[in-house]
Amino acid sequence: MKFSFDKNKVALVIADMQKLFTVPSSPYGNDASEMIEPINQLMRAAREAGIPVIHSSYTLKQDGSQTGLRTDWPQVGEGYFDPSSEWTEWDDRLEQKESDHILTRTRPGVFFDGQIPKLMEELGKEQIILLGLSTNYSISFSVHEGFSRDIPIFLVDDLSTMTAFEDRSQKSFLHQTLDMWACQLIGTEELSNQILNKETVVLEESLV
Repeated sequence: MKFSFDKNKVALVIADMQKLFTVPSSPYGNDASEMIEPINQLMRAAREAGIPVIHSSYTLKQDGSQTGLRTDWPQVGEGYFDPSSEWTEWDDRLEQKESDHILTRTRPGVFFDGQIPKLMEELGKEQIILLGLSTNYSISFSVHEGFSRDIPIFLVDDLSTMTAFEDRSQKSFLHQTLDMWACQLIGTEELSNQILNKETVVLEESLV
């Protein structure tokens, strides 16, 4: 899909770049080191352009009260997803600022509990730039949830990927499917140029 991009109406949402999914020594063993500096650079560009930066983390209490259908996840019972766990903390290498918005949720999609739509309304934003981990899980849920709410999503293709325990060969197929039905794929370089451009960049709106 293609939407009209307006940097004055967009917010940057970063999903699940927390130690549980980004640090090789974590229970999941995923190394997201290559994503860190490009994300930092994009956040700097966004802040410079006055675009709000929103960090959304996935947490679940160890006592099982928030587990829902995920009763077979041993990592939850062992406390790795608990809000008090060091593993649910944001990756230290990412440059969070006091002006950023820090949110947590208890389901994969960033729209689950209504925090982001409410925040977008308060900020006067109507679109989202989305990136993070992982395509199979939080990214896919978030894209479909955003589409169902009529929120245009620009998915950063090179900064949204699979984790080490997933089949990374499927990323291109999954991203192209999301692009066809529910969002618009965009690369970091193109996005950065559009954000830093003093003029609003409008992309032709049409179905692919």
